[in-house]
Amino acid sequence: MKYMWMFAIILSSLGSAAHALDAGGPTLVAPLQRAFIEPSMLQGAIDLEKEISAQATLEAPDGESPLVVLKGKGNLIVTAPHATEPFREGRYRFSDGAGTAALAFMLHKLTDATVIYTRYRTPSDPNYYDDNTFKKTLAELIETQKPTLLLDIHGSHDFRPYDIDFGTMNGKSLLNCRVSMTKLVASLRQEGIANFSDNFFAAEKNLTIARFASAKGVPTIQLEISSTWLRPSESGLMAHRFSQLLQGLARYAKSVSSDPVRACEVPPSGLAEPVLPG
Repeated sequence: MKYMWMFAIILSSLGSAAHALDAGGPTLVAPLQRAFIEPSMLQGAIDLEKEISAQATLEAPDGESPLVVLKGKGNLIVTAPHATEPFREGRYRFSDGAGTAALAFMLHKLTDATVIYTRYRTPSDPNYYDDNTFKKTLAELIETQKPTLLLDIHGSHDFRPYDIDFGTMNGKSLLNCRVSMTKLVASLRQEGIANFSDNFFAAEKNLTIARFASAKGVPTIQLEISSTWLRPSESGLMAHRFSQLLQGLARYAKSVSSDPVRACEVPPSGLAEPVLPG
């Protein structure tokens, strides 16, 4: 029995060491925090997901915009440009799923972030072309809101092996704020999300939102999120996963808005935060 306990302790120590290596260095055990996402909050996300899913392949009715803009007072802008079908290279492309719009909507409700998402198919892909209403609206918001960070949310295929791939133009879209991503990773890890990828979709090949916003001086991170985290309307485990994701992003968004200066501040020596390998 004594040897079994010793073996368990050794395994635990090895697991902690492996986590530290995976995190890119020493880690701190974060204090416990009280959960704040309520079931009633998810119902709002579910309702919006269902509504936009029903409109994702439809043209906007006459007199209506295919976009929704919700202005907030925080220092963060969140975009979901592919919640509905975008038009690219002569045809409408599949959407990333309405869960991206639902996530952006809930981040506005919970953190007062400014968000833009699509609610009908768009005649020009906002993450592929610059000459469209989405990018024009985003430029105006950047000018008036003076954001310290932009998160561009996308849905990724279930078959891909990661939970979230972070696209930063291989670091260039972060400008001088690389620590913003390490803090985001730490916030998501605290909610149990740990399978990350670095720049599989780097967001630098085309006229992406990451390229557009960072050229205007806004540090930008593209989040390619496995759609297995973006379908709350399926209830059960899917709703639980969406709740975890929402809470992690909301905690991070609140920290950016409450202290925008520290959002880009390097932690004190010896208090290294998780970073992605490489």
